Parts: sequence; structure tokens; C-alpha cells
Amino acid sequence: MSAKLMAYRHVPPGFEMVINDPTIEMGRVWNLWFNTSLSDDPESWDDEIRFVNEMQSRLGELNTDHRLIRAQMAEFCRVNPLFPRSIDLLCEEIGPGLFSKSMNLGCEGRGLLKALEYHAPQSVNEQRKDTLAGYARSLDKWLAQEDQESLLESKVFGFLGEPTTAKRDFVKRFLPTLDPNAASISSLKKLTEDMCKETQGALILEDAGRPLNCFQCDACSDGETGPVCGCCIGMLMDAVLLCIGTVSEEKLVFEKFSRFTQENILAYCLALNSWLRAAPAEPVTSLTTTRYITDAAARQLAMRVHASLGEKDEVKEWLVACLLKTVKDNQRWHKRIELMDGFPQATSWFRERLPA
Repeated sequence: MSAKLMAYRHVPPGFEMVINDPTIEMGRVWNLWFNTSLSDDPESWDDEIRFVNEMQSRLGELNTDHRLIRAQMAEFCRVNPLFPRSIDLLCEEIGPGLFSKSMNLGCEGRGLLKALEYHAPQSVNEQRKDTLAGYARSLDKWLAQEDQESLLESKVFGFLGEPTTAKRDFVKRFLPTLDPNAASISSLKKLTEDMCKETQGALILEDAGRPLNCFQCDACSDGETGPVCGCCIGMLMDAVLLCIGTVSEEKLVFEKFSRFTQENILAYCLALNSWLRAAPAEPVTSLTTTRYITDAAARQLAMRVHASLGEKDEVKEWLVACLLKTVKDNQRWHKRIELMDGFPQATSWFRERLPA
């Protein structure tokens, strides 16, 4: 590797460092809270971040696996196509304390794992192929109306809704473009944009919010190495599935996407919070009416999170606290009212631990 993690004694809580040249003392510094707070100034961080950093300072020297798991967590973005599977992946790493596989969880990490060459072109390309193959399998299942077995399948079924002749025709046109070995970004972008205009009208692409604004993203242009951000293929697919799914409906596409995101954020916060409190997870549907998260899905989600995390220890508790803070506050600087705002019990662990 061209870079390596700096000696831990030089790393203050809330930051991570790499060093590109072992002959120099100064490395490149990343604020691991940048995806919840747009500031590099620790004085501006809130009480929850300060509390979690105090937990870190009491742990002694962290091993490389724990540092890399925390670095990967800093990439988390809730509009990335891996969401909400990305949270499960982090729990599966935290449980055994092993950084087993580098996955691009979003564009929020400020390049730390890329600087360490974990996000090399080969691994990014493999993830792109996996994404395309996963969507293709899910669309085949939707056409056949088979049982849903994965988080991606649940998302695809939710975005498309009940099958109609018009929806089936659009999906059948879309499916052939998802060959992992042949699909190009430009052809996928052209087809998805055309389908969205065909189903929703040209105005749908004007300042409509995620994921539709990926059509205006420079990184979603074609190139020899693919998209710079590594997420736009999945975002474009989410956009077109939402557009197809709202054929003949009055619901706005980006409102459905926002609702899917917010319900999952709430459900995972409840699961993580209950693990930290050593208590059963409260089902989302007991708090609010949901469109995407059923009672059964909420129970399975909480059981899966608890099973992945396993028994509590100090390092694991710190990592899960970091994850709860990251999941609940990711992109909250937009200051929009969201589902989470009405359910403070989803993050009650922080209130119980912080001084009154």
C-alpha cells in the first residue's frame, strides 16, 4: 500500500490519520464525524459526539481492525444504494471485530479508505457488478412475484409496488441493460432518464432531490474507470424504479424515496439503541404507520442486528454508539423535519448516559 495508518498515539478521538511517507511525521487527517457534523472543530461538536469520544479515550490503543471499521463507518451515507444493507454490513464487522471486506458505503468518508487503497478500481468494479446483478435478480423476482428474501428485494418490491401491465412492460425494457459485464454508465443513464421522463414528465428531473438529482451529477457520466463517486449506478436504478412504480399514481417520486429512507433509519436506530440498552427492540409499527417496514420486517431487522453484534464489550459498545450517532444524524444538517424527530425513544441510550 502507498499509505498506512499512523501510529495510534498520534490519533485524537474523533479523527483518523494515514501517513503517505513513513519518513515524515505529519499525516493526512480525517474527521470521522464529518458525515454528521460539517466541522473539523471539536469545539463545535455536540454533547453526544463528545461523550462517544470520551468512551474512545478510555479504551486504550485500538487495533487496526477496529480503526478500519470506524473509518468505513465514516463513509456511511443513507442515500447510497447499499442502504440499508450498509448498516447490516457494519454490524457484521463490529460483532467479531474484524474488518473483513471493504465496501463503498457512500461518499462521506473524505477518502480515508481510498487513500489506503482499499477502494481500488478492481474492488469498486466488483461492487458495481454485484450491484447490477442484485438489482437484476430482484427485478426477475418482482416480475414473477416470488417471495422477498433480501433487503434489496424488499426495496425493489417497495419502490415498484403492485404489478400492472404498464409497470411490467417498463421493467422488461429495463432488465436487459443490467448485464454486469456489458452495462455502461452512459447507456444506463440514458435509458433511466428517458424512462423517468416518459413516466413522470421532464419536470421530474428538475431539482427533485435524491436520487433523481444523480441525473445532473458529473460523476454519473461515462468513463474508462466508471463513476467517480461509485454509487450513481445504484442511484440511477433507484430513480427509475421509483418512476416506474409511480406510473398512474399521484405520489411524488422523491417523497417515496424519502419515506423509505426515514422508515429504515428509524427501524435501525431502534435496533441499535435496544442493543446498547440490553433491551428488546421496540417495533417501528408500534410507533407510526409505515409503508415499507412491516411488523415482521422490524422484528427480523432487530434480531439480525442483535445477533450480528453479539455480546457486549467496551470496544464494541463504543463502535455501536458511533454507529447509532452516525445513522441517526447522517445528513441532518439539512434541518428538515423527519420521522426520527417524533420518536426520541429511538436514541434513548444517549439521554440515559449523558449528564442531565
